[in-house]
Amino acid sequence: MKSLLRLGIVAFFALTQAATAQPARPSIDPHVPGAAAAKITPPQGGTGGSWYFAVSGDSRDCGNLIMPKIAASVKSLPAQTPASFYWHLGDFRQLQYPDCDMVLPTTGSCSKFPPAWGNFPLSYYLNNAWDDFIQNQVKPFGALPVFLGIGNHELYGHHTREQFRYKFQPWLTQDWIYNQQIADARSKPPFFAPDIGMTYFHFIKNGVDFIYLDNAGNTQFDAAQLLWFGQVLAAAMQDPTVNTIIVGMHAALPNSISSGHAMDDYCQGFCSGKHVYDALFNASIGPNKKNVYVLASHSHLFQENVYNTPQNQGQVLPGWIVGTAGASQYLTGEPVSPTDQFKDCWKTKICYGYLLVEVRPDGTINPQYKLVTADSPPRGHAGLSDYCFTKNGAVTKNKPPNLNCACGEIK
Repeated sequence: MKSLLRLGIVAFFALTQAATAQPARPSIDPHVPGAAAAKITPPQGGTGGSWYFAVSGDSRDCGNLIMPKIAASVKSLPAQTPASFYWHLGDFRQLQYPDCDMVLPTTGSCSKFPPAWGNFPLSYYLNNAWDDFIQNQVKPFGALPVFLGIGNHELYGHHTREQFRYKFQPWLTQDWIYNQQIADARSKPPFFAPDIGMTYFHFIKNGVDFIYLDNAGNTQFDAAQLLWFGQVLAAAMQDPTVNTIIVGMHAALPNSISSGHAMDDYCQGFCSGKHVYDALFNASIGPNKKNVYVLASHSHLFQENVYNTPQNQGQVLPGWIVGTAGASQYLTGEPVSPTDQFKDCWKTKICYGYLLVEVRPDGTINPQYKLVTADSPPRGHAGLSDYCFTKNGAVTKNKPPNLNCACGEIK
């Protein structure tokens, strides 16, 4: 009992100190381009008072070709629909073996095994993959703010969350995130205070609470992240200036149409993910209800209405999967939506792109998928382009896991 009391006193003073003093910001990794740490300007309004942001994930394999195309497309949007930022939902590099876009321009091959790697031994690749991502996939966005979320491949090749936090520190501590964390610490009562530059974060802008959750790996969501999420959600529900909650993560929450490659894969993910889903659905109903939307990637295709499944009948949240920033695409053999909006995309045709999301004045959203093609600028290496648009895909069917999880206390 005494030890619990002592921990409570320590926690109280830690939170009190956080609420009264602004901690020093971590130093910036000198290897990161200076433009990446640029201050974020407030969203610029589009037509009718709307504003916009762009989002996609999974840029491994061919991201060095596709991400510059996405960046060029986002930056060239007309003045009526300017994107205020780009949000990456994780899986920057393969990290199991060298990405095709790093080896093919030199070796002419995308083999997963040596000797086709040529001048890219695995040790060299693992030591340089994240710097390559920053240089070739983030830098093309220039001064446009970029938010980076962790995915499961960020933990491959013996990489850790701490290494991720150090390498991508400028993005995890940029102004909107950092200032929001300080505001949370100063709130009454103060939030549970995660460390600066965590792999989960949120920020509030123009009446929208953007929340990124870390579900990279089978230990998430853990109790600490759920405690933080619960406080963020409770505060948003009590804040009359917040009318919309947009949650992003790498893997989709349980019981989606992509349940075979989502948080349903393991009991910790299923149980904690169901907890988050239920909390978000409850936030979308009742007298203080908010507009609630869920974004994910992990599955390498574009899908909409992803939570409209038999398991969720009566409790369907609007959700999208947009894992189309360069990873090997999933080809379903069937239309991805009843209207087959993109003809053969993800049916038999490899397609890449991003979701441009309009946030309307009332807080509702209107997402529109934007394709980038082999002819979209910049065109890139011809051999790589041929591989990425003709060979970087495989027929993939959703196969829900057969789990029997006894969900109890989340640890």
